[in-house]
Amino acid sequence: MLMKKPFRSCKFLLLGILTCIWVTACMSPTPTPLPQAVSDSVEGCRTVEHELGETEICGQPEKIAVLSPHILDIVLALGAQPAAYAETVALGVEKFDNPAEQIPYLGDRITTQPVNLGDRKNPSLEKLTLLKPDLILSEDWLARDNYRLLSQIAPTMLFTDEKSGAQHWRNDIDGIAKALGREEAAEEVNAEYLRQLAAARQSLAPLVETFPKILILSVNSEMTDVAIAADSTVGYLLEEIGFQLVFPEPIATGEMRWLQTSPEILPTLDSDIAIVIGWNASELYNPEAKLKEKWNQTPVFREVPAAKINRIFFVDYQLWGSITRGPITDQLILEKLPEMLLPLLSNS
Repeated sequence: MLMKKPFRSCKFLLLGILTCIWVTACMSPTPTPLPQAVSDSVEGCRTVEHELGETEICGQPEKIAVLSPHILDIVLALGAQPAAYAETVALGVEKFDNPAEQIPYLGDRITTQPVNLGDRKNPSLEKLTLLKPDLILSEDWLARDNYRLLSQIAPTMLFTDEKSGAQHWRNDIDGIAKALGREEAAEEVNAEYLRQLAAARQSLAPLVETFPKILILSVNSEMTDVAIAADSTVGYLLEEIGFQLVFPEPIATGEMRWLQTSPEILPTLDSDIAIVIGWNASELYNPEAKLKEKWNQTPVFREVPAAKINRIFFVDYQLWGSITRGPITDQLILEKLPEMLLPLLSNS
């Protein structure tokens, strides 16, 4: 019995100490701080709205799968890099190991060697699964049907640049920037665009006064698909600069100014300048070269008023039409327009 007394005393002492600690903790007004890693994680998370709902993203995604040229343009403009990419057509390479040569207009800004995911309309889910990206970005019209499958691979966000009847990258850059954790970069990109637009407007003002009417056409390399393409990337920029876009019929504000037409209509459209956007569904590189050759061999096309006086220009749909249509696209076009058009003043 005597041997048990010290043990019983220690037991009561220990119980008293634990009780004091418990009471003190309950009365303490200061919460126990979270570990630093947990605290940073919570603060770095944000909810991003996109066309199919909301997605939570934490930190800055590093391994980004980009499923269209339009999204790639914005991602690069914001200072991020793709880990994987889906182009307009399926190119026969496993990865873009020489992006400056393989990806038109945007490749020289890519410092990675992105995995080639194939066609933007049907990207490889198998390659995406193996890649294990942090984030998948695409356009709503391209990937809506595959959204559930893509979301099982990684957080997926789908965006659209069409708002209130207008299509422009300024409509979706803020959402993409938030997803990437680069909101400040988006502000800089917007400001630079306005500066470039003002400079082009000033530079081309004499041409707007002398040759105000511009006809924009979209024509495939086989010349079997002809459209008046006022609603194109270059069309939007020219209109912002001050040119009048030629269209055969009045259109209400907000309605689409893209009209499939017969070649026989073209000679009847009065224009000072014509810009022909060439495309080929299976040819990614320089489709306008083949188109220009065929154009000059076809009498009805040679009768277009601007063509008869040699004020016609052939450009590539990938950049000038409505494929990439991002801030880098606008920068390249705004840089090219004065170089391309201003010589017309000295030749008039």
